[in-house]
Amino acid sequence: MNIKYLLPFVALSTLGGCATSLSYDDASSFERSLLARESNLPKAQEYLYTQPVNKKESCKLPTSQDQLNRSNFRAYWDGECKNGFAFGLGRDIAISDTHHIDEITVHNGSGDNWSQPRVAYDYVNNTIGYAVGGSRFPSVTEFLEKFNSSVKDFSVDQGLRVVDESGKAFSILTSPFKPERFYLNTRTDDSITYRFTDYSTVPAINQNAVLFTAEVVDPRSNMPGGVAIARYANGSVQHFKIVNSRTEPVSISSDYIDHLFTKYQEVLNATSQANVVIQRAQQIEREYLFKACNGKSSIEGLDDAIYTKICSWRDQFKESYETASANYQRKLEDMRQQAATAEQQHQIQQQINLQKQMLWQQQLQTLNQINQSNKSITCNKIGSFTTCR
Repeated sequence: MNIKYLLPFVALSTLGGCATSLSYDDASSFERSLLARESNLPKAQEYLYTQPVNKKESCKLPTSQDQLNRSNFRAYWDGECKNGFAFGLGRDIAISDTHHIDEITVHNGSGDNWSQPRVAYDYVNNTIGYAVGGSRFPSVTEFLEKFNSSVKDFSVDQGLRVVDESGKAFSILTSPFKPERFYLNTRTDDSITYRFTDYSTVPAINQNAVLFTAEVVDPRSNMPGGVAIARYANGSVQHFKIVNSRTEPVSISSDYIDHLFTKYQEVLNATSQANVVIQRAQQIEREYLFKACNGKSSIEGLDDAIYTKICSWRDQFKESYETASANYQRKLEDMRQQAATAEQQHQIQQQINLQKQMLWQQQLQTLNQINQSNKSITCNKIGSFTTCR
């Protein structure tokens, strides 16, 4: 991918000379105001533990205050215990009257599995999350997939996020049934977000359609501010100043454009190896499901339907997923045909305009030749005779 092509904010700018010019300081004023606000990075939660109801020996299993507060909460551990803690590869099954989450993970027997791979199935919110922690909180690489199912609509949202040890977070948000991709450069203290939206996978039917935008967003209100940049299908670029949710055309300094490009590049760099890291979580998922779904495993005191739910839970979305995928592919194909027709008409119109221009030039040349010829004619009158040459 040619990143410079995605953000040609200077070379292809179509702003006229009458647009207000913004210096780096002017363009970054909103950004500075967000960063100046008081904010605190989230702290690692104090570890709380619960005793799995299916274990007779001491087997501390990490939990949260939220779970402990839920009505009729209980936990099961499908794995071994060591030194009074859950140990090795297994599944933490947390159930209450209001939630049901299964987490496949690896415990090292110390009660702290932050750096270990884990896969969480949330059956109430229809989400699956894959995560691999870094050496210490809040560093983590994670992928979340959410299924949104209703009578009239079905959609899937996917998010890939990498958080470093300083709390900087880099995300890519997509959907298999939507064309736009969101690239977010933000922080876990919710101080600021740099948002880049890519529509380039959509066939451009209208040459004035937006293909790419860059914005600075206040994550606490989810409102953009300061300045924004948009690139269009016809190759033009516009710079804007955002005032009271309204945009005004401006010309932004090249230094600030480079600054925004750096923020976009940081997202690409940070997430470039995320899929490789997530494979660690996918591997333990395969290994555990091979054990749990062979028809021979169970947990004493837990209904088999609950124990094996993880084996077939995804299947309920299969038909809706295939239907939504087929509908989206048809929509894309229709847009491609419309775009091809629009491009063909555009080329025909360009050819017509070129022919008109050539005809006009020919007519102008002929007229000039006639004028030149008229200037060179000399007429003489002798008696009643007139001769011209």
